Amino acid sequence: MTARSMVEAVRYTCPVELTLDVVGGKWKPLILWELRSRPRGFNALHAAIPSVSHKVLTQQLRALERDGIISRTIHEGRVRTVTYELSQFGRTLHPVLDALARWGKSHYRDLGVALDWPLRV
Repeated sequence: MTARSMVEAVRYTCPVELTLDVVGGKWKPLILWELRSRPRGFNALHAAIPSVSHKVLTQQLRALERDGIISRTIHEGRVRTVTYELSQFGRTLHPVLDALARWGKSHYRDLGVALDWPLRV
């Protein structure tokens, strides 16, 4: 049971609405895409998504952690570091992310846009 389900008794009329509520928006899908293959630190995530502000990236990471989609690990040492990774629950989104990437790769020309990075699907 996620933190969201323990706090709120939200009802959805469509499963797509629920999915978009948890992983939708401008930044969450990009964060999840960056975390799909390996844990990343905050600075690495920010470097991969430079147009997101530090404040918004922090908010989005907290929301994904609250919903159990990602986990946050603190590494103590000479320098304290934090890494983020998809949780076991979050890894269930792999097929969703892959399907979205395949769709974008197949249809970007139809939409008249360019893809600047290679899609690793």
